[in-house]
Parts: sequence; C-alpha cells; structure tokens
Amino acid sequence: MKPLIRVLVVDDSLVCRELLSEQLNQSKDIQVVGQACSGKEAIVLNRKLLPDLITMDVMMPGLDGYATIEEIMSSLPVPILVVTSVPEKDGVGRNFKALSAGALDILEKSEVNDEAAEALRNKVRLLAGVPVIHHTKKEKKQRIRSLPGSSTGHRFVVAITSSTGGPKALVEILGALPRKYSAAILVTQHMPWAFTSGFVAWLDHEVALDVSAAREGDTILPGRVIVAPGDRHLVMRSSATVGLSDEPPVGGHRPSGTLMFSSVAGICGSKTVGVVLSGMGRDGADGLLDLHRAGGLCIAQDEASSLVFGMPKVAIDMGAVDEVLDIAGITDLLVQSGGERE
Repeated sequence: MKPLIRVLVVDDSLVCRELLSEQLNQSKDIQVVGQACSGKEAIVLNRKLLPDLITMDVMMPGLDGYATIEEIMSSLPVPILVVTSVPEKDGVGRNFKALSAGALDILEKSEVNDEAAEALRNKVRLLAGVPVIHHTKKEKKQRIRSLPGSSTGHRFVVAITSSTGGPKALVEILGALPRKYSAAILVTQHMPWAFTSGFVAWLDHEVALDVSAAREGDTILPGRVIVAPGDRHLVMRSSATVGLSDEPPVGGHRPSGTLMFSSVAGICGSKTVGVVLSGMGRDGADGLLDLHRAGGLCIAQDEASSLVFGMPKVAIDMGAVDEVLDIAGITDLLVQSGGERE
C-alpha cells in the first residue's frame, strides 16, 4: 500500500482552508496534516510536519505567499501548488511570480463541486512526487553551444506549446533570448482564461522580448512573443499575421498546440521551429508531426528537465521530433536558429 500524500494547506481564509482540506481528505491516498493561516506559520509548520506538498494562497497579509514560497524553497524545499482566486491584476502577477520563486504550478480556486475537487486531488498527486531543489537567486547567463548534427539555419517563426511546468520553462527560455531576436515567437500555454492577462504581464516583465496576448489580425514581428488567450486557439492566417479560432477543443484543449503547429506548418513549413515543453497528455504531438513533415525543426524538452514528461514523450514516440534537449539546449538551439537582428 502506497504511503499517504501528506499536505499542508496555507490560506488566510478559514473558509478556504476548511474547503480545501475537506476536498483533499475525501481521497484515501491524501491526508491534510496541517493548516496555516499566514506565511510565518507555514514556514514553521513546514519544518515541523515535513509535508509532501503545500497548497499556498498568494494574497495574504504580512508575509505574502510569494515571500513565503521564496523562504521555504531556499531553506527546506517542498513541492508547492499555488491555489488562488483571480483578483486584480497585481494579484495575478504575484501568482506567476510565485513560479519564479519555486512553486510548481497554479490552480484557480473553484466552486464546490466534484469535478473541481477531483482536479485539485489529481494535481496534488501529480506534483507531490516531483523532486525539488533549493532556489537561490542566480545571475542569468546566456550560453551558445554547437549541436553536432543539427540543421539549424535561419527560421522565421518559433512556435512553442506547454502545459503543467510550462510557465517556468518558458520564462527561462525566452529570458535568455536576445532583445533583437530575429524570429517571431508564438506560444500556446494551457491555462484558464482568467489567468491569461497575468501570465502575459509576468512574461513581459521577466524577459527582454516584447510579449502580448494574441488578437485577431496581429502582425508577427521579429522578437515579438504572441501568447494564445486561455479560451481560444492561436493560429497563423498568413505569413505575416495570426488569428484566433473558436473551433472546438482539440484533445480537450483550447488553446491547442496541435492546431497552432498545424497552421504554422501549412504556411511557414521549413522556416519554423516547433517546441513541445513539459505538460500532461498529448497536445501538440499531432501538429508537431505535421510540422516535421513540412520540414520544420522540431524539438522536445527532455525528461530530466520536464516537470511532466507527457506531451514531449508522445511527440518523441510518434517520430515528430528532431532534437530532445534540456532547457539550456533548447535555448541554445533557438539562438542559433533565430539569431539576432542587426
């Protein structure tokens, strides 16, 4: 019999703490071992209880969730799932800032229903076993290395799809690209619509490139990052523009990486780099295969650096991938493929 997943619930609202605890304790494999109403109490209980995972609210008085995560991850690291409502823009920004501090993922506080409770429990099961490391502030360094056997050449568009574990990988990759990067970048990240504006604002703050949410008819420009909104597909309309599609979800996802890759393959073909990052399921694989057949350079994040090796593995197993690389390797290859404008 597998040991129970021991969870510490952190939220300044008693109602929220009790609700989350009730939802988690409904499962025979999860046990809430403690509740904390503040960041300071969470730090103390983490040392005392040694939980397998912490659910963390971000907007708390005193020591907020971001500062609490930073302290925990620099002293006694543990997998952290941010569970938050979506308040004003500043609050949403703090949610994604928590990923930089070491949190593994973000889940929106939902209404009380069986589906939402099971989604929470599944997320806890997924993240509880993820190895975590001490997080300290480090100076970012850009490396460029030679990749023998890789046919890079100049690429016109870089298309990236990701899910669980994706935001952190994205900020590391995009943050290492030069400000005058010569390729346009399209991003499909699975997330609820309500988080899109905060995610875009966070990326725009963290990286040198210009980041914006996609709109119908947007012009793709060198060094510009266009992000799919949380409820519509991002597709290419022409070699110079993108658009938004209300087509049904693909494999349960809207936006879908598969739809994005397929549309890019049909227009840009060999002038494209396609990248599948960490995530559950198989989204992106079929579209990446289309891109592979069209001559695009197709990359998958490797297992060791992926928070969840679902999406990359499916793409690899399908034969849609040219290179399997860690975050540093993906960054280096994108620098070689896109280059820097004069």
